[in-house]
Amino acid sequence: MFAPNRPSLQIYSLMNRLPWPRGYRGRILLICFVGTHVPLIAFCVFMLFVRGSFDQTFWIELLILLLATLAGTGMTLYLVHGMLAPLRLTSSALRSYREQRSLPALPTGFTDEAGVMLAQVQDTLVDLDKAIYNLARAADTDALTGIGNRRWLMNRSNEHLGRAAKTGEPLSVILFDLDRFKSINDHWGHAVGDAALISVARHVREAIPSACSFARTGGEEFCIVLPNINLTEATEIASKLRSGIAALSVSPLAKGTVTASFGVAIQQPGETAITPVIARADEMLYEAKNQGRNRVVATEASEA
Repeated sequence: MFAPNRPSLQIYSLMNRLPWPRGYRGRILLICFVGTHVPLIAFCVFMLFVRGSFDQTFWIELLILLLATLAGTGMTLYLVHGMLAPLRLTSSALRSYREQRSLPALPTGFTDEAGVMLAQVQDTLVDLDKAIYNLARAADTDALTGIGNRRWLMNRSNEHLGRAAKTGEPLSVILFDLDRFKSINDHWGHAVGDAALISVARHVREAIPSACSFARTGGEEFCIVLPNINLTEATEIASKLRSGIAALSVSPLAKGTVTASFGVAIQQPGETAITPVIARADEMLYEAKNQGRNRVVATEASEA
């Protein structure tokens, strides 16, 4: 762990106790102002001891020195203000990223200490943003199939429900799982079972409308939330998915070994959560299992 050089902070700590100016930039400029006036103060003290009095020549010399000092002070303050630009840019970039997650475009072509700081801050924020994105994606993605997981689906479902409540459009849910999946794992091994899950997920993702949200919600269970699709349309989609899955070839399994049972339900008027819709789809899924598997069962149309 990096430990700051404490002795190097002594001057900074001392200046930080000043009641004025409060800002970092103001304190730097104050140091510069005092430093550029030390020669003028030293000259006045020297002339006082050497001459013992201030004649006209002294005042002329003092005026010239004062004008030169003021000119030097102005130039010094201007240049120091410019040299502090990397600190201002860095502070602004960090604040903007913290508050708005907005990536900066800091200059990275300088090679001195301040330039290296700018480049390192830029690279660090880019790496941090990628890491945050990857973590968020990992938290919402099923590692095996690459589709969404239950957490992601529930968040997306809330968005779909909100839009459906505003527009009055229907919202349907398809819940399905693979038939006798345990026997596939037991007989052929988990590698073949994983291949079956991946093939099914790929097929379904390519077959459903792009506006739908598709996730793996359990071991061999999947859920599709279909915005602006009524019960009849959702049942037709489920039927096509069922026949498509039954036609998949997953080596070394014979075609037709991988099948799925489907339950379909639709959002009821006044429902503000996706959970009861999924629960009804789950009831239909188990009914499909009871009827012999590899089939689609939907809630009664009157429920919609």
